[in-house]
Amino acid sequence: DSIVNDVRMEAANFLVGLPAILDSTTKSKDHDANSVSSTSKPKSNPVDHQHIDAWLLDRFFFDQPDKSSISVVENLCYLKEEDPDGDESKTQYRYGLEVLASASLSDASAVLCEDSLLIDNMVVSTAAKDTPFVCAASWALVCLTLDAFSTRLSKMIPDSDPIRGTSSSKKESWTKRLSYVSEESDDDNGEGVATSYFLAHVSSKFSIAMLDEGESSSSSSSSKKKGDVQPTHGSRVNLIGKTCFPCVCEVSRQFAHLFTGRTCVSNEGVQWQSLYLVFVGRWIVLAEPDRESSGGEGRVITSCRLACLAIKKDTALINNATPARRLLLAHSSLDPRPPALFVRDAGSSRRSSPNLGSSGLRLTRSRMDLWFEDSNAAGRAWKVLAGKIAKARARRGARLRAALLAPR
Repeated sequence: DSIVNDVRMEAANFLVGLPAILDSTTKSKDHDANSVSSTSKPKSNPVDHQHIDAWLLDRFFFDQPDKSSISVVENLCYLKEEDPDGDESKTQYRYGLEVLASASLSDASAVLCEDSLLIDNMVVSTAAKDTPFVCAASWALVCLTLDAFSTRLSKMIPDSDPIRGTSSSKKESWTKRLSYVSEESDDDNGEGVATSYFLAHVSSKFSIAMLDEGESSSSSSSSKKKGDVQPTHGSRVNLIGKTCFPCVCEVSRQFAHLFTGRTCVSNEGVQWQSLYLVFVGRWIVLAEPDRESSGGEGRVITSCRLACLAIKKDTALINNATPARRLLLAHSSLDPRPPALFVRDAGSSRRSSPNLGSSGLRLTRSRMDLWFEDSNAAGRAWKVLAGKIAKARARRGARLRAALLAPR
């Protein structure tokens, strides 16, 4: 147990240090590129330097390395822990993953032990497809596996001296049967026992850090700050004194009922709605202009957590003869329902870790387009929004870092 815990801590320390290595490598490349051409401008980075390490750490766990892959957190599954005496009142449901199956062990050892190369201060494998980000995500999965493995071993090893025998609390904890929630196996043939042997819980600190989207599990609803409460559809939001950006979005028939229709414009059969993009605490809000209000208010159409968003500029506009430019918003969350105005990605509900089936954790991914008057307006909105998203995701990244380095 102590050896595995030492390996877990070494792996965690290396993972926590990777963002700084990536950041310094990127800066070095930018400096070399700028040295070649004195007229070239450095790339704009909306992420404050104090948040970049935690922001990148969050991305290692939640971003897809590529479109065909799943994120690290989607390797988790829902586990049922049954009482050995069959008392259903003591059944618990937690997050975990396989740690003793041959596949999980070989994947972990490939990252920890096999031959690797040092490229641009990054430890990467020899495979051509393994970019620094892919390798960082692989290392994050190894840390997740080691966390669960360490948790598993801690429950199997007695608190007392081996000569005195296993303490009852320890013995009871590791003899509880673990299974996938959707598992339908016959215990008589031993399949259930074998499955239970492979599985392990992720530590409570780690699972809360990854999956508590409320960001404040210890705070009750009565103690939440005003900015922590999600603005609901139809409510009013004050636009005066807030950073807000005028924009428009296409209104599909699916979402037409959300609007009053007073500020909707039709162009060549397409309905366009004027909106204000505004920030309320840790939420992004899209509100339609409220014609009935004289106090500078907007009517909330949709809202979502900044920490669940990603944004990028659209650099591949086709057949656009106008100066208008758009930003592409992507949303991912444990909530199976996308926010209003966001369209679910094709295959999002079916994408999960191989072999986990309906027990696998799923992030629901969805997207929407926001259009702005011109490139300057889109650029200003992108800079502010990307900075706020990075800051919000850095909060979760800081919780992940604390959970990774937490002693056992």
